[in-house]
Amino acid sequence: MTTKISCFGILVCLLLIISLQLYPDSANIDALIKDVPGLETFTNASAINVYTRVELNINPDFSFEKHVFHIKKILTYKGKKQYSDIKLAYNADFEKIKLENCFAIDPKGHRITVPENQISDLTMQESIMNPLINFRETIINFPRIEPGYFIVVEYTLHNNRKEPVNGIEHFRDSNPSMYKIFCIKCPARFRLNTHFDPKQLVFTRKELGTTSLFNWEARNTKIIKNENNTPIHLISGIPLAYSFYRDWQELARAKLSKIVNVRIDDPIKKLALQLTTNAKTDPEKVLAVYEYLSNNFNYQMVIMSQLNFQPRPLTDIIKDKKGSMRDFSALFYALLKSAGIKQVYPALTLYGYQRFTEIQKKLAIDNFMERICVYWNNRLLHPGRSDIPFGFCLDEANVIIGNERYEMIGFRSPNRFLENITYHYEVTEASALVSARFILTDLRNQQFREIFKDQPQVRRQIMFNRMLDEKSARLVEGPNFTNFDKIDEDLVMEFKLKYPDFLVQQDPYFYFKMFPPVQYVNVSLSERENDYQLFARRFSREAFTINLDKELKFVNPIKSQRFEFPIGDRVAYFYLDSREHEGRIQLFREIYIPEGIISRENYPEFRAFILKIMNPVNNMIFLEKTD
Repeated sequence: MTTKISCFGILVCLLLIISLQLYPDSANIDALIKDVPGLETFTNASAINVYTRVELNINPDFSFEKHVFHIKKILTYKGKKQYSDIKLAYNADFEKIKLENCFAIDPKGHRITVPENQISDLTMQESIMNPLINFRETIINFPRIEPGYFIVVEYTLHNNRKEPVNGIEHFRDSNPSMYKIFCIKCPARFRLNTHFDPKQLVFTRKELGTTSLFNWEARNTKIIKNENNTPIHLISGIPLAYSFYRDWQELARAKLSKIVNVRIDDPIKKLALQLTTNAKTDPEKVLAVYEYLSNNFNYQMVIMSQLNFQPRPLTDIIKDKKGSMRDFSALFYALLKSAGIKQVYPALTLYGYQRFTEIQKKLAIDNFMERICVYWNNRLLHPGRSDIPFGFCLDEANVIIGNERYEMIGFRSPNRFLENITYHYEVTEASALVSARFILTDLRNQQFREIFKDQPQVRRQIMFNRMLDEKSARLVEGPNFTNFDKIDEDLVMEFKLKYPDFLVQQDPYFYFKMFPPVQYVNVSLSERENDYQLFARRFSREAFTINLDKELKFVNPIKSQRFEFPIGDRVAYFYLDSREHEGRIQLFREIYIPEGIISRENYPEFRAFILKIMNPVNNMIFLEKTD
């Protein structure tokens, strides 16, 4: 008996110590903000994360409470502008926020309470625009903060979703952090999968009876410097990834099975036969169903990480003529199955730009999910949107297929030219008429459909002029899109420009500038603290034909050239060639730059590669008058 009482007493003491650590009192706060350095130490920062403690208390049914205590010091007026309003977002479908403390502390230690009328709870703008997104945010407006002041915020988020908990906690961001603690308390019988760098995070684990306590700490983490194309924080930061899902197969089975097992009633089967009556082959049947959904339904935006995967009854979707990617994927899948299409599966795609970190494959985390679509014949199809061309969903990503094994594949779309462009120049004296024809594929096809498809022609011209940003020319025709109605075709766009003062005289020569490469990459920094991430593939082919005035001849110094740069398992390249043929100048240019990560050590060489591409001489044609 004595032993039992002693053990109970020790347990109470441990819990008391933990509770004091989780909920610092006034004395703790005064100690935490004492002697905090300022701009003399953190010269590039707008604020300092002085102290952050996050506790995730997970219940046996996977509901949880997330308690956050945070102290921030404002260093500059930029920091004042950034943090005068603190916004705490939550999903009102299954979450609530209880605000416990919020006040400022001036440099003398005086506390400044936030008045009640400066705290509001509002529906987020994206939820107003998209009824399926039920996000709200508690907004705290600090009326009095200046450089040197501290902000203290403490709140608890209650989540009643009751699905296996998972997420990413970042220990390094755009502000330096002096001390951060992240703690997970859960039933000891739960299996927690994690991924973190033990060299950067101090990890401890304790067993308190039937409860497991996991704790990670980091001190004095540096700022992630704001540079163009800095990799995502999963790569550039200090992330802790955690998940109570065993793997992606378990997550996908729990979520995608709701679509795999969707109820297919007779009206759905009948509709599938009607839509495919005139189709002779499987591709024709799939296209017919895809066009039906794209042309007759309204797409509703959702947030994937928050989505309930249970689709609405398919007959309701057809009746309402609206739905989310979940609903349209379920309906598309059901119609294809009813039409006799084999080996068609719902699919879950993960964000492509995150695939460069090993965390994405190892841990099943809701925030890694990008979209639900349908996999068929080595294609990913995203039904219900008229701006996504048939056969294209994304360039490259990790994808979980809803087959029997719920297997993950590394998906790659065909590596096609995103832009195949022909320019025709008619040069007369000092002026020129330029005709252009663009064939846009895949992502560029989608982007241009999204921007221009449902706009009147006057609006298209205004928007296109802004995109061209060509002040020395006038748009005299177009942009004309010849096949918006063909969702299975590459998009064709044509336009004409008139240059009144095209030739520049530099005795004894004339010269003019052609359109520069469409694939712009920012390499303005000569050196970097971070690696460089290319977030989108660039692949274009351009052909220029220039008809000259009889009094002019070609003296261009451009010669055939090709140079390359390796990026991961791909090779970026630039190709340029020019020639004169029967009084015409012909120039050909190709650029390929894949997605990838370039180390900061290799960045100078990559920068030199891009600067070669951007060399103005590559875009200039030199002429002289004939005798």
